[in-house]
Amino acid sequence: MADGIQLARVAAVAALATEGIHSMGRGRYVEAATYEGSEKVSGVIVGPEELEIHVVARYPLPRPIPEIAESIRERVAPEAGGRKTTVVVEDLEVAADENL
Repeated sequence: MADGIQLARVAAVAALATEGIHSMGRGRYVEAATYEGSEKVSGVIVGPEELEIHVVARYPLPRPIPEIAESIRERVAPEAGGRKTTVVVEDLEVAADENL
Protein backbone atom coordinates (compact mmCIF):
# COMPACT_ATOMS: atom_id res chain seq x y z
CA MET A 1 0.00 0.00 0.00
CA ALA A 2 1.38 3.39 -1.05
CA ASP A 3 0.87 6.54 0.95
CA GLY A 4 0.67 10.27 0.19
CA ILE A 5 2.88 11.51 -2.60
CA GLN A 6 3.89 7.97 -3.62
CA LEU A 7 0.23 7.02 -4.14
CA ALA A 8 -0.36 10.25 -6.06
CA ARG A 9 2.53 9.39 -8.40
CA VAL A 10 1.23 5.84 -8.93
CA ALA A 11 -2.29 7.13 -9.64
CA ALA A 12 -1.06 9.73 -12.15
CA VAL A 13 1.09 7.20 -14.01
CA ALA A 14 -1.79 4.69 -14.08
CA ALA A 15 -4.25 7.28 -15.36
CA LEU A 16 -1.92 8.54 -18.10
CA ALA A 17 -1.21 4.96 -19.22
CA THR A 18 -4.93 4.30 -19.72
CA GLU A 19 -6.18 4.32 -23.30
CA GLY A 20 -8.36 7.36 -23.89
CA ILE A 21 -6.69 9.68 -21.37
CA HIS A 22 -5.09 12.84 -22.74
CA SER A 23 -3.74 14.46 -19.55
CA MET A 24 -4.28 14.98 -15.86
CA GLY A 25 -7.00 17.44 -14.84
CA ARG A 26 -6.38 20.54 -12.79
CA GLY A 27 -9.56 20.76 -10.73
CA ARG A 28 -12.49 23.07 -11.28
CA TYR A 29 -12.60 25.50 -8.34
CA VAL A 30 -9.61 24.37 -6.32
CA GLU A 31 -6.41 22.88 -7.71
CA ALA A 32 -6.49 19.10 -7.70
CA ALA A 33 -3.03 18.15 -6.45
CA THR A 34 -1.08 16.38 -3.73
CA TYR A 35 1.89 18.10 -2.12
CA GLU A 36 4.76 16.80 -0.04
CA GLY A 37 7.78 18.97 0.63
CA SER A 38 8.67 20.67 -2.62
CA GLU A 39 7.01 18.01 -4.78
CA LYS A 40 3.55 18.34 -6.31
CA VAL A 41 1.53 15.77 -8.26
CA SER A 42 -1.20 17.51 -10.26
CA GLY A 43 -4.53 15.84 -10.91
CA VAL A 44 -4.56 13.59 -7.82
CA ILE A 45 -5.91 14.28 -4.34
CA VAL A 46 -4.93 11.74 -1.69
CA GLY A 47 -6.95 11.72 1.52
CA PRO A 48 -6.93 9.31 4.46
CA GLU A 49 -10.00 7.44 3.18
CA GLU A 50 -10.43 8.75 -0.34
CA LEU A 51 -8.51 9.14 -3.58
CA GLU A 52 -9.59 11.50 -6.39
CA ILE A 53 -8.05 11.23 -9.84
CA HIS A 54 -8.83 14.13 -12.20
CA VAL A 55 -8.33 13.51 -15.93
CA VAL A 56 -8.94 14.97 -19.38
CA ALA A 57 -10.14 12.32 -21.84
CA ARG A 58 -9.21 12.15 -25.51
CA TYR A 59 -12.01 12.44 -28.10
CA PRO A 60 -13.03 10.39 -29.95
CA LEU A 61 -13.29 8.03 -27.01
CA PRO A 62 -11.98 4.47 -27.50
CA ARG A 63 -14.79 3.24 -25.19
CA PRO A 64 -17.39 4.73 -22.83
CA ILE A 65 -16.18 7.01 -20.02
CA PRO A 66 -17.40 4.69 -17.22
CA GLU A 67 -15.23 1.88 -18.65
CA ILE A 68 -12.19 4.16 -18.90
CA ALA A 69 -12.72 5.29 -15.29
CA GLU A 70 -13.04 1.68 -14.12
CA SER A 71 -9.76 0.80 -15.85
CA ILE A 72 -8.03 3.57 -13.91
CA ARG A 73 -9.59 2.42 -10.61
CA GLU A 74 -8.47 -1.17 -11.27
CA ARG A 75 -4.89 -0.08 -12.00
CA VAL A 76 -4.69 1.99 -8.79
CA ALA A 77 -6.59 -0.37 -6.44
CA PRO A 78 -3.57 -2.47 -5.33
CA GLU A 79 -1.83 0.68 -4.03
CA ALA A 80 -4.89 2.58 -2.78
CA GLY A 81 -5.13 0.75 0.53
CA GLY A 82 -8.90 0.42 0.45
CA ARG A 83 -9.50 4.13 -0.19
CA LYS A 84 -12.67 5.01 -2.07
CA THR A 85 -11.36 5.96 -5.52
CA THR A 86 -13.21 8.51 -7.62
CA VAL A 87 -12.24 9.33 -11.20
CA VAL A 88 -13.33 12.79 -12.33
CA VAL A 89 -13.38 13.42 -16.10
CA GLU A 90 -13.07 17.20 -16.26
CA ASP A 91 -12.94 17.75 -19.99
CA LEU A 92 -12.43 16.25 -23.43
CA GLU A 93 -9.48 17.03 -25.69
CA VAL A 94 -10.72 16.91 -29.28
CA ALA A 95 -8.33 15.65 -31.94
CA ALA A 96 -7.38 18.30 -34.50
CA ASP A 97 -8.72 16.22 -37.38
CA GLU A 98 -12.24 15.91 -35.92
CA ASN A 99 -14.85 18.09 -37.60
CA LEU A 100 -16.81 19.31 -34.60
